[in-house]
Amino acid sequence: MTFEKTAVDEFNTMMGVSPEEMVKRLVDAGADIVGANCGNGSEDMTDIVKKIRSCNSNIPVLIQANAGIPVYHDGKIRYGETPEQMAVVAEKLIAAGANIIGGCCGTTPLHIAKIAERVRLYNH
Repeated sequence: MTFEKTAVDEFNTMMGVSPEEMVKRLVDAGADIVGANCGNGSEDMTDIVKKIRSCNSNIPVLIQANAGIPVYHDGKIRYGETPEQMAVVAEKLIAAGANIIGGCCGTTPLHIAKIAERVRLYNH
């Protein structure tokens, strides 16, 4: 699911579904994994993981963040999070309860390599 941050620092899908409601509905429907992708930089994904974990501590959680919020500049879309920045946030995602971490818009093979490197260090 993709969540947008509201003015009061809450997260909802474009149809108004909260992370907590998403978990309940998807688990009730038989989902084996729940998660969030796109729409946010990696830092905001930490709060989404915490909301998921507040209502379900068992289901695996997948997070695939953008490499920052997209900015249109000089005819190109640019993403501001470096591979190193996303790698640092990967630790926070794990601490919040994420089990699977990947990347969405703007991530490159270098982003994924740095995230994997950091995850390996965190797990040792």
